[in-house]
Amino acid sequence: MVKKVSIWSILEPLLYSEPKHLAEISKELKKPHTTVRKQLEVFERVGLVEKEKKGRQTLYKLKKIPLLIDYLTIIEKEKLIRKCKKELVLKEIVECLHSFDNPMILFGSAVDSVKEAKDVDILVVGRFNPEKIKLIERKLNLKFHVINVKSLKEVNETLKKEIMKKHLIVQGSEELIKWLIS
Repeated sequence: MVKKVSIWSILEPLLYSEPKHLAEISKELKKPHTTVRKQLEVFERVGLVEKEKKGRQTLYKLKKIPLLIDYLTIIEKEKLIRKCKKELVLKEIVECLHSFDNPMILFGSAVDSVKEAKDVDILVVGRFNPEKIKLIERKLNLKFHVINVKSLKEVNETLKKEIMKKHLIVQGSEELIKWLIS
């Protein structure tokens, strides 16, 4: 079971990015080329990844297929769970944020390490009670930087690019993924 779930992490470097070379993907994942190549070939056979030749280089990218959003949702959820297992403070934050009904995405330095981050950046879509965030701040002794938008259309391209680089989708995965790949 774990093996089937962890294979999805191979696709993380391809999320929301241009086509990448095998060496680049392996470096990001800190895994041997042969392991990454074999797993990419599995995804290529099922039609999720495609190869693209550029001169002598072979580049990999996610294929735009109808089920792409579903696959990306699995990858994003696995990434969130993996990070929460590694960092219990992050797990506590995510559990508290699940009390909201809004689509939410954590981004910035806290994605790597909540302990080392000065604050926790959160994008919240729709109306919510900011007092609940203040309660979470006091409970966890953390500072949150909340960006609240009525609609994802309000987010400028600069912020969107920053979010794409380093993020964790807490909830509202499908809506947020559609926005990230648009």
